[in-house]
Amino acid sequence: MFMKEFWIRAEGLRRAINLTRKELGGKIEVSPKTIDNWVARDIVPSGDKCFALANALGATVEYLFTGDEIALPDDPYIVADRPRIYNQNGIVPQDDEEPTFLIPVAPQRISAGNGEDFLTESKYIGHVRILERMAKGVDKTSLIAAAVKGDSMTGVQIFEGDLVIFARGHISENGIYVISLFGEVKVKRLEFRAAEQKIYIHSENSRYSTESVTMENENLIILGKVVGWVHCHPY
Repeated sequence: MFMKEFWIRAEGLRRAINLTRKELGGKIEVSPKTIDNWVARDIVPSGDKCFALANALGATVEYLFTGDEIALPDDPYIVADRPRIYNQNGIVPQDDEEPTFLIPVAPQRISAGNGEDFLTESKYIGHVRILERMAKGVDKTSLIAAAVKGDSMTGVQIFEGDLVIFARGHISENGIYVISLFGEVKVKRLEFRAAEQKIYIHSENSRYSTESVTMENENLIILGKVVGWVHCHPY
């Protein structure tokens, strides 16, 4: 029932804006046949396609999943008979609410791809709202989200389709990072061993072996440190 309601809302929005499935497929870079299959079988697409779909339909992922809209900085409305209040950083928390803000979602899927740089803001496929405390110690403007592909980090509960949030250019200590290794963008746990002048690249899945490179290796580019992730894995 949950999956069916997702597509009832999505299809309702598509018809409301007079968008054909072919046109929608072009916007989210899938074939109309793929959309037909998703709808017919009540399949919720992966995290990056969910955000692309919501963006193409002028909605939020929260609305497609739950039917409840989330207020954005340029879209004030009333929730539970209580007006949202905004400042330059987004929603001002009220009473029992935590501060949140929006960050962009990149079109690339981490752990797959050709090592290209993450695209400029004009190419982002949407935005996701995160807790302000997730940005503690980093520059908020450096944060970006991207969907994960693969199972190399399931040991820390990062699954395919999840969105990892990382601070571009931020390198501090051992931890989970988004890297480009030999031209492939990945999310891995890095261990810096200064005495050996090496960086050990760990997966959080026993099926994958640990790799190591010298700190001067030009084939390793550390794109940024992961500060958290959003679990989008469909059950």
